[in-house]
Amino acid sequence: MIRVAILADMPVGALEQGALGRGGGHAATWLPQLAHAYSSEPDLEIHWVILSSRLNAPRTTRLLNQVFHEIPRCSMTVDVLCAYALSRRRLISVLESLSPDVIHVWGSESAYPSVLGWSRDCGIPSIMSMQGILTEYNRIGSFSRNWRMKFQSRYERGWVRKASVLTSESQWGLAKVRQMAPLSVGRMVEYGVNAAFYERKWNPDPDQPVMLYCGGADWRKGFDLLVAALRIAPFPTWSCWIAGGGVTPREASSLPPNVEILGNLSWNALQDRMSAAWGLVLPTRADTSPNAVKEARVIGLPVITSRHGGQAGYILQGQNGVIVDPLTPEGLRQAMDTLLSDFSLTKTMGAARHAEDRDYFRPERTAEGFTAIYRELAEKE
Repeated sequence: MIRVAILADMPVGALEQGALGRGGGHAATWLPQLAHAYSSEPDLEIHWVILSSRLNAPRTTRLLNQVFHEIPRCSMTVDVLCAYALSRRRLISVLESLSPDVIHVWGSESAYPSVLGWSRDCGIPSIMSMQGILTEYNRIGSFSRNWRMKFQSRYERGWVRKASVLTSESQWGLAKVRQMAPLSVGRMVEYGVNAAFYERKWNPDPDQPVMLYCGGADWRKGFDLLVAALRIAPFPTWSCWIAGGGVTPREASSLPPNVEILGNLSWNALQDRMSAAWGLVLPTRADTSPNAVKEARVIGLPVITSRHGGQAGYILQGQNGVIVDPLTPEGLRQAMDTLLSDFSLTKTMGAARHAEDRDYFRPERTAEGFTAIYRELAEKE
């Protein structure tokens, strides 16, 4: 039996009540399905260690043949400025009580990787799974107004050098990590799509061409490029739905009348929109491997995107989507006009590689990939 401690922002409530998706308050949508997949692994003893802002005292919950250890989260501002010294002590206290064979930390956006130095000193092999690549996001200017994430990107550079194995969901992500830690052991493990998306059928109305954008008013996701493309005269005859938060009333009022602001959506509402849209557009400037693109391909939408991210590894030019390169409003508008003026082309692109993409994003693949690494590291102890 291999005892694995997984440090991550697992939404335990999603396991207790059913996963609600990004609109339900958590971004790492692959974690609940990962816990479900681990429930059937006979030789793994899984302990999740979670920093929670909703608790004043530790809580332990047993679900899905796993144990979830929730501990109170410190003040984020104080913790960041102290290089996570407070959270690190609390996390290490739990780890010492567990004596795990392998430690698996998720993401550089929080305190979890701060234990990697302790893990290395104790001789416990570790995995650090990247979510965003903060150093790259900071390099392109995504954090110009976010001091906390600037600090995080600095911590990230040190953390990635301390893990036994680094994983990413894309070759793009691994390449960015190797720039920070050239000698690191990198593995690609795809973070799959929730099973609920596999149950939805793509059923766009041939008389109502509409493009869906998921990402809110995020500069990194290319929201400004999309807005500029939509404003190019003449205004499009097709419609565009914008999902996600942060769009101000002023920005909304400046958009053409064919644009609808949806705000943050629950999974059911997002699936409804994806099923009805002709395609998904995401002109991202940097993305490890965006969830929305994966979800769109599982349902069957063609995707218009950029080469700046892991999605360029499975969105193939002229097959299941369009890669806009160079990434300009004019190129983006041309791609959308072309796709949304030809329903036959839209359906052909949506069907291309659909079976392959659905198989590639199976949620079980994530658990299979990590289980293999757990066994490999445990055998080397």
